[in-house]
Amino acid sequence: MTDDDAREEDPDPLTKQELAEERTDWALERTLLAKQRTFAAWLRTGLASTAVGFGAAQLLGDLEPQWVVKSASALLVLAGAAIFVLGFVGYSDTFRKLRKDGVKGFHPWIVGAVTAAMLLGAGLLLFAVLGE
Repeated sequence: MTDDDAREEDPDPLTKQELAEERTDWALERTLLAKQRTFAAWLRTGLASTAVGFGAAQLLGDLEPQWVVKSASALLVLAGAAIFVLGFVGYSDTFRKLRKDGVKGFHPWIVGAVTAAMLLGAGLLLFAVLGE
């Protein structure tokens, strides 16, 4: 029995069209997974910026002039908050496009809740930085 004979006996061989559709479905899934990894990277970057801003305020709090330390720290915390928002916008935009093609993933309201929690944390740290 040759390979050609085995292929002919397959009761349900996929057509070229079906194979192409299957590859497209997998490509859409990979796109969603890549966007989720990218969102996680945005969150990590925002957390790092926020942590550096808060850490700078704590470590450099005794330096003069105080307004420079507070301004730089607040700027880093605000940059972290902006990074959280940019990550959310990018994810939700891609998710909306992929959902039209039937791809399922984390719904934007879940990602929005994570982003809101990050923004709340950044706001509390900003209050702590500027409140001293």
